[in-house]
Amino acid sequence: MKHAKTLFKALMYAAVLASCVYFVLAIKTHVANLPPIAFNVQTLAVTVLSTVAVVVTHFLGTHVWRLLMSDQGYRVPMRLAVQVFFISQLGKYLPGNVGQFLGRGVLAKSTGIPVGVAVGTAVFEGIWNLVISLSLALLSTWVLWDLVTVHSVNPRFGQQAGWLLLLALVLPWLSIKVLNAVLPQLSRKVGGGQLLRPPRLKTSLLVSLLILVNFMLLGYVLKLQSEVFFSTPPVEWLSITLLFSSAWVAGYVVPGAPGGLGVREAMMVVLLTPLTGAPVATGLAVSMRLTSLLGDGLTVLVGVLGRYMRGQAEVSRLT
Repeated sequence: MKHAKTLFKALMYAAVLASCVYFVLAIKTHVANLPPIAFNVQTLAVTVLSTVAVVVTHFLGTHVWRLLMSDQGYRVPMRLAVQVFFISQLGKYLPGNVGQFLGRGVLAKSTGIPVGVAVGTAVFEGIWNLVISLSLALLSTWVLWDLVTVHSVNPRFGQQAGWLLLLALVLPWLSIKVLNAVLPQLSRKVGGGQLLRPPRLKTSLLVSLLILVNFMLLGYVLKLQSEVFFSTPPVEWLSITLLFSSAWVAGYVVPGAPGGLGVREAMMVVLLTPLTGAPVATGLAVSMRLTSLLGDGLTVLVGVLGRYMRGQAEVSRLT
């Protein structure tokens, strides 16, 4: 078992290294063919909007966490949850892709939120993100098939795939039910000795919807950057969202990639090339990583300022 874990870890780090090398080579190959980015009011507006959109996704993620905690009977004020969730985003850039969850547990304890509740709900949050993103990734194969066979996306694709998105909303809840029935040992291992108890269906659907909105928001950011930064023809929103979701889940599941660094970018180049062309796909991988860094940095800053102001208010009240 120990050798198997060592081999698995070595393979994951090898995958990260290979992804980084591929991405660097893609930049070297295609950067000369990228159209120059015009520095004007429009590009500045898209840059600001993209950065703010990342912060908004974290705010919606905070609400997801609060909903899951509330489902367990523990209500946390939004201001407090935002501080903990926002600051913990710094941990995603640590190797292992679990730093934000562990950091959230530590920060939650310091603010009076039970560690078990904080970490346990973070596990559900991870499951929800994984299942929703995998569902979107599965749908992206439909987009890729159209791009490879007829070199365009069916104009009616959004209408045809809409009902599948509705199905994706309930899949995480069903996944836990199936996991408990088919793999109870794994469920108990994840659940700390007990079978995972899925949230109420109403909570589950709302959590799924918020996560789906997050992916759609990031997909729209990519659409704007493609059309404004790199002057591409109009890009179909749902298609680029699904392709990005596939790249996101690849970065999410590889434990050796801090924040999906390298893996997500390499997959974006591969998956977006049939839609936008290799030079623009490479440019979008770079611009989206910069957007994530700026957005995460602003998120952490907002969380730190909120925590500082809370501490100052408590000091003033005591004096």
